[in-house]
Amino acid sequence: MAKTSPATPATLRTQTSRTARMIGQQPYYEAVGPEVELFEAAFATQLPALLKGPTGCGKTRFMEYMAWRLKRPLITVSCHDDLTAADLVGRYLITNNETAWIDGPLAQAVRCGGICYLDEIVEARKDTTVVIHPLADDRRILPMEKHGEVLHAPPEFMLAMSYNPGYQSVLKELKQSTRQRFVAIEFTYPEAADRKSTRL
Repeated sequence: MAKTSPATPATLRTQTSRTARMIGQQPYYEAVGPEVELFEAAFATQLPALLKGPTGCGKTRFMEYMAWRLKRPLITVSCHDDLTAADLVGRYLITNNETAWIDGPLAQAVRCGGICYLDEIVEARKDTTVVIHPLADDRRILPMEKHGEVLHAPPEFMLAMSYNPGYQSVLKELKQSTRQRFVAIEFTYPEAADRKSTRL
């Protein structure tokens, strides 16, 4: 039977360094409303953010810009139907004939005080999104039941997710219990005059 042991700090650092990234160069982003100020206010008050808007309106670029602006590492997760809670939190894997715990991207972001961005959150399974609830309210904790550990988010950690209400079907509507925990920031396409000015 394989020996069970938590991941060493070196293992956690290696895993985080491959996933979390610092945005070194300022990404181009043209604000179309008060989204920058709203996001900064949410960050300052340790509240999670929900980016609502159609595909291609700049939500992902906005997240890169805000990570650069706030000088925090960014971890992006593209949500899909097969995404499990273990994919977010972490799991035990066999390595070198031992069973070691490997943090998922959500746990990595909490440990390094980064920004975890869940892209198109409603694509994930409903039982998966429940794991973010303790992180998204005033508890700001991530229970890791399989590892016997509870992570407490530092002040600089932030959780953000995107949601495209116009594209998603009724069967993939964002649960009210999830939505009410987040500060909603509306996104839309820039006006034609604004798009023209960015090309000049």
